[in-house]
Amino acid sequence: MSQENNNTEDLTINNIEELRRWFRACPTLSSTNRFRINYLSESPTEYAIYASPSTIRYRENVLGERRPDTNQTINYIFASKESYGADVQQNLAAMGFYDEVTAWIIAQNSAQNFPQMNEGPVTSIVPTLTAYPAEVGSDNAKYQIQIAVTYKYLNV
Repeated sequence: MSQENNNTEDLTINNIEELRRWFRACPTLSSTNRFRINYLSESPTEYAIYASPSTIRYRENVLGERRPDTNQTINYIFASKESYGADVQQNLAAMGFYDEVTAWIIAQNSAQNFPQMNEGPVTSIVPTLTAYPAEVGSDNAKYQIQIAVTYKYLNV
């Protein structure tokens, strides 16, 4: 059994897994490539969702108590390992892949087609950083974009 699917049916589905499943619906992603969480191997081509530091917003109520704000944003990184080198067409293809993924995210946001999050309903998913090669090796590179998932926090 692959590492990707090991015991996922036995675990409570968390936000990052919901987001990974949502991304799987993107027609630009190949269903035969691995899609990991917080990890990419050295071999192209595969995808991953990474947790990224996010600020928890608070508000003060009339009693002076700090409570989490009802609108929260969690940042994630969508990344892939792609072939990379001196070949211009190969590198253009990697950037074109990210143009298509970004367009799909924007279309899903416009259609309000969002994954289910444990803390509350998602109100938007938007790219916040454009694609770039974050780690470059001799024959492959880790490309990535950052996305912001905004939701209504219901446990206030």
